[in-house]
Amino acid sequence: MEKTIVQFIIDNIFLFLPLGILGIISTIVLILTAKKEEKTESEDLESDFKTIVNIRFNLYFLVYLFIWIVIVIIGLLSNFIIPTIIGGVIATVPLLLLTFIEYQTKKSKVR
Repeated sequence: MEKTIVQFIIDNIFLFLPLGILGIISTIVLILTAKKEEKTESEDLESDFKTIVNIRFNLYFLVYLFIWIVIVIIGLLSNFIIPTIIGGVIATVPLLLLTFIEYQTKKSKVR
């Protein structure tokens, strides 16, 4: 049995090399043959927000917050403290990005 992932890839290079080349070729073909769509469409940005008892909630933020809380609770109950902390930090990235994007869009003016 292989000891590392690198040794496994080197031992099976004739399998991974054509797959890698095929992936690179298909990416290049898709980039070169893509057509720009000239369709203008307005987006309803208010559909992400719901108001409950005069408090405005972002639905995506609540879903990510729920996922983060579940990750932390399950991790702590199963005694995996270090993976829980690492997973919790990684899971806060979408929460921080959603907050940052909302702050930036409120700050910018639409012309």
